[in-house]
This record gives sequence, structure tokens and C-alpha cells, in this order.
Amino acid sequence: MKNAPLNIGIVGVGRFGSRHLEKWLTQDNAKLIGFCDIDPDVQTSVQKNKHISYFSLEALIAQADIIDIVVPAISHYEIAKQALEAGKHVFIEKPFTETLEQAQHLADLAKQSGCLIGIGHIERFNPVFLALKKKISAPLVSLNAYRQGPFIPGVGLDVSIVMELMIHDIDLVRQLIPLSIKNITAEGDIIHSNKIDRATAILTFENGCKVTLFASRAENSRRREIICFTNTNTYTANLMERSLLVSDSKKIVSFKEYDAMAEELYDFAEAVRSKQKHLVNEADGLASIRVAKEIEKCILYKKQ
Repeated sequence: MKNAPLNIGIVGVGRFGSRHLEKWLTQDNAKLIGFCDIDPDVQTSVQKNKHISYFSLEALIAQADIIDIVVPAISHYEIAKQALEAGKHVFIEKPFTETLEQAQHLADLAKQSGCLIGIGHIERFNPVFLALKKKISAPLVSLNAYRQGPFIPGVGLDVSIVMELMIHDIDLVRQLIPLSIKNITAEGDIIHSNKIDRATAILTFENGCKVTLFASRAENSRRREIICFTNTNTYTANLMERSLLVSDSKKIVSFKEYDAMAEELYDFAEAVRSKQKHLVNEADGLASIRVAKEIEKCILYKKQ
């Protein structure tokens, strides 16, 4: 298995899954053998235009080495559970699962089966974040993260904005501050959907570092930015514009275009081939879900 291309099956070839499909087609360590999607129009289109075979979920799981799950979060658990129980590795788009209990059960199944789980926290492969993490040379005293955009009907509405967008920054913050969280407070608004559409959370870490996270799908402008403060420096990482500014140098470093999705999928296939944990695995997914659920709980308690 180590040298042979792995057989990949995609479940869900919609707005985001179609991008996964394109990336798998470029990988030299994997072979896309088929897909599964509940939409008849998608089934017809993908078979006709991409010449990829359609399978039922059961048949796809039977044939594949890796199941790539790119469906709404409410379906992540059941599909991943079925694949893991069949002894197949799974790559799951964020958020890992809809609930903390589901995340824990999948983590337990992975341990029992010896199969790997990869989570689609794509920003871990962003060269701006990698440079930021490397540049920070002193303990952080505070951090502000912003992740916002306009409302897009039908996109991501099965979960709150905390689970849809803020969870990216929860994961990144955990990499920058590998300490326990002492306290969480949060507030938010339900605007366009029946779930939280705008949220602000404040995480206080055991060393006193205060992290403020803002996420929204109700803004006119788009923003993906992390600003980190130490006692001597300010680091401004613009994840969308691919730039990093460190205050003591006063020089903006720009980064070339990159393909983080192709990198994360390639990296997961390599992890499976070498039987090593993926960079973003079930432990990361579980930890991020735990924090996200606490943030949601704070907001919804205030709404009662």
C-alpha cells in the first residue's frame, strides 16, 4: 500500500466537494475511483463531465481505501462511522461532527480500528499562518482573530457560524497557544438563519493570554485576519490577502498563491501510506468541537 496509489471515494460533490474532486485528480499518490451524492443532477453531471463513476455509499466504502466526506455537517457522523466500522480511513471537512459526543465516538472508533481520520482545517496549510507561527518568538499576551463575510443562502446553514467559520480560528489559536483555556465568554446574534450568524468569543488561557474571536456571515466585507500581541511586537497575518506584517520590521511580507486544499489532501494520503497520524487529526477535531460547543452554549444561554 505504501507505494501504490490509494483508492479515493468522495461522498458529496456539491459546492465544496467538487473542489475536492478536482484536487484528488491531480494527486500522484491517490486514485479517485468514484463518488456518491444524493442529488440526481449531480450524479448525472459528474459522470458525464468528469467521467467519474457513481456508487452507492455502501459500494463506495467497500471499494475505497479513503472516504472523503464533503457533505453538510449533520451527516458527517453517520457516514464516517460507517466507513470506520468497515476499516476505511476518512477525511472529513470541518467541522469534524455536529456534536461533541459524535466526535468522541468517531475518535474511539479510529483507535479501535487503527484507521486514520483527517479533518479539513485547511488554514493549517496556509503559508501565512505557518510563517506567523514561526515568527512569534515570545509568549502572546493577547490575540484577535476575524473571520467574516456576507450571507450566502443555503451555504453552511446546518450549523452555527461558530461551527462553520470560527472553528478555523479556534484550531489555529490552539496551535499558537498550546495551553489550557481557563474561561470562555461569548455573545452572538441570530440574523439570517435559525442558528447563530454572528459571534464574538473571549477565551482566557491559563497564562492570562486573552483571545478574542469574531466570526460572522452577516457582513458586507470579507475578512480573514489574525493579530497577535507580545510585550514587544504586533504580528498581523492577513490570511486572505496572503501577507504578514511584524511591527518591529515595518515590512509587509507577501506570499505567493498556494493550493492548501491540494496540500492537505496529499498530506492525508501520505499519512495513510506511512501509517502516521495526519497533521490535523481526530484529537484536533475533538478539541476544537469542545471549545466551539462551549462558545455556543454561552451565546444560547444568554438568548433564553
